[in-house]
Amino acid sequence: MKLLTSGAQNPAALDDLLSGISFFRELRTVDAKQAEFLATYAKVMAVEPGETVIHYGDSDPNFYFLLRGQLLVYPDDQSLKGEPLSAITPGHVFGALAMICRVDRTATIIADPDGGEVKLVVIDGSAFGDLSDYSRVRRHTKILFYRMVVANTRWKLEVYRMQSPTHVISRDMRKIELFRGTPNSEEELQSLARQAQHMTVLLMRWNTLFMEEQSGSDSSPIHTE
Repeated sequence: MKLLTSGAQNPAALDDLLSGISFFRELRTVDAKQAEFLATYAKVMAVEPGETVIHYGDSDPNFYFLLRGQLLVYPDDQSLKGEPLSAITPGHVFGALAMICRVDRTATIIADPDGGEVKLVVIDGSAFGDLSDYSRVRRHTKILFYRMVVANTRWKLEVYRMQSPTHVISRDMRKIELFRGTPNSEEELQSLARQAQHMTVLLMRWNTLFMEEQSGSDSSPIHTE
């Protein structure tokens, strides 16, 4: 991957790119200083067609927003000659569940070899620290981020549940908690973290199931990165 710009090198140019990401737009309205702080941990990278962005089994704190192009998701590095599990299109965040739950990467992601230019924002998630550490990233910022990740993941799980409504994993999805307490509280953040952990386990189970059932299924497994 080739570095195009970073918060340290060219904050004005990076700020313009981040304005196209809904999470940063919303964060600016809540706390502009927090948005500026997270931008210092961000870099914009260009990726060549066929180049790997994430390797299965890697461990790192980064998460990503795709700005341009298309990425393909595979079960691991040995499966790149087969059909991809799914595709990632512009505007989507990826790699966030692995960062939140501190698990190794569960898929390999490459730039579409037949696609055009790929541009993405890489953010070093180590800025978030431990869940209840608010010395750098404030609680309201973490809640905003976790809400986004949990909402996106819940939608992915719901799509799959509709395709296989009677499967035991679909039934287990009913056990994911819903927070009904005070918004923007410590309790909400803790609940969102538990939801993310539970969803990560369910997504990994879907991946395992569908890698075992590749015989002619039109369904693509939902994945974490």
